[in-house]
Amino acid sequence: MTTATVNARLKSDTAITERAKSLSVLSKHVLADTCWKSKQPQPFKLGDQIVLNGSEDGRSPTSCIYAPKTNQFIFLAYSNGQLVVDQVYSRKEVRSQISLIRQQRKKENN
Repeated sequence: MTTATVNARLKSDTAITERAKSLSVLSKHVLADTCWKSKQPQPFKLGDQIVLNGSEDGRSPTSCIYAPKTNQFIFLAYSNGQLVVDQVYSRKEVRSQISLIRQQRKKENN
């Protein structure tokens, strides 16, 4: 196995782990009903810059945006001082994660 192969696998594993963590955080926002809603008709893409109107400092109080017109859940992050789309999830992915969270909570309460 070459160094390049090992590096590629590590990057892939890291990306998968980051996506899973972001999905967990986003799903907790959905459960807490703290996602902002977007009226944007076009789908969001990774790296899209997000400009928030109505926020005093232009910063988001949540890392989650739901776009009902495109059925997308967006996980936001700051990159170079700009708020950008870091991850995009489908309703199905979020529903599955919410189900897992509820199962975990049920086990913890028993």
